[in-house]
Amino acid sequence: MEGVYYQQRLDEGVNLYLIKEPKFKTVWISLFLYRQLDENTTKNALLPYVIKRGNQDYQDLKAIEKFLGEKYGATLSVDVVKKGDLQLLYFNSNVISDKYTLNGEGVVSAVLSFILDLIRKPLIGDNGFKEEFFGQEKQNLRKLISARINDKIQYSLERCYEEMYKGRPFSRYRYGDIEELDQITSRELADYYYKLLSETPIDIFVVGDVDISDLKDVLDRGLEINRQNILYPMQEQYNPDRDVPREVVEAMDVNQGKLVMGFKTGVDYKSAQYVPMLVYTSILGGGTHSKLFNNVREKASLAYYSFARMEKFKGLMVIGSGIETTNYQKTVQIINQQLEEMNKGNISEYEIDGAKKALVNDILSMKDNQAQTVDFLLNRIISGHGMTPQTLIKEIERVTVQEVREVSGKVEPVVTYFLTSTKSGGGEMNDGQYKRISVF
Repeated sequence: MEGVYYQQRLDEGVNLYLIKEPKFKTVWISLFLYRQLDENTTKNALLPYVIKRGNQDYQDLKAIEKFLGEKYGATLSVDVVKKGDLQLLYFNSNVISDKYTLNGEGVVSAVLSFILDLIRKPLIGDNGFKEEFFGQEKQNLRKLISARINDKIQYSLERCYEEMYKGRPFSRYRYGDIEELDQITSRELADYYYKLLSETPIDIFVVGDVDISDLKDVLDRGLEINRQNILYPMQEQYNPDRDVPREVVEAMDVNQGKLVMGFKTGVDYKSAQYVPMLVYTSILGGGTHSKLFNNVREKASLAYYSFARMEKFKGLMVIGSGIETTNYQKTVQIINQQLEEMNKGNISEYEIDGAKKALVNDILSMKDNQAQTVDFLLNRIISGHGMTPQTLIKEIERVTVQEVREVSGKVEPVVTYFLTSTKSGGGEMNDGQYKRISVF
């Protein structure tokens, strides 16, 4: 990583990672709790929002906002994120560096201690979490789950993954589902939280102009929680093998169809062929240099957008396109032609150079974004993949057309998902090529 990098164990299953980077005037703090995607996914999604509402020291949002305001307007945000088969609960804060406070006031240490106190001193009584906070956040989560369909691009991507991994942990939505949410009580959630806190791995990241000595009081204090039998979540080793690629069609009141083609590659973050697969994906659909952009969107004028994306934890790739529902068959045909061109190694210098430049620029831009820096390090920790940004750039620049052609042979179709319009009768479908499963 850029800057000076430290790692320190705070407690059983609790680690702190610090990246000292003087160019930032603020310090980014992230705390992650690692859970498995399972029957508790909805509880996990609800917890950070309930916890954020207040703790034993700051018993409502007004008190919390007053504290943050006194720390030069520090921020606080919470959410859950999905990383392969893992669901991570997180708490983020952005706070001014002590270097810019009056008289060098130690606000970074104070805000980090505050975040730790949020999770170790929850506002829980005999009946569980405070009923007012629990009820409000339960209703907010219900709205969030229901609003999932509003982002049709993201919805179609997630639906394709769900069909590829039907019945497996990876098929679970990161916010859970409403049926599970309706069954959760405040007391049940509180009991579950105590269990979670005792057994869940926790990682804390601090990025900015800060020294490890600035956090001495927090580090010496530790987590002050009874930690035992830490459960480290794992990525499930499951191969979505299909005899025949499946087609899944879903109809809604939409003006634009969303086509997502899901492929297995067997190449994940830890694979020796991870970097060539990165370049492959970028050549195929990673920007204006790509085959999908130039052939599906520009030349054929079939798509409003067309991209390819890796799912690096599961060894998957998806192609997403926004199209007129009547152009389904033509679009699939031209996309398959681009895949065949990749298989043959028909890759121009413009395409591979553009792919490498796009990837390198993405990595370099990360240096100016503390949240992206944390995400990169987090991905390394989850995957056990030790490549630094500098090493990754060098490996990208070394990739040859032959290496790209070799990984192209690993790309196998599994599911084609199409979100079509109820007004169009579903568009053009060909039952001869796919085993069709309609979802209405």
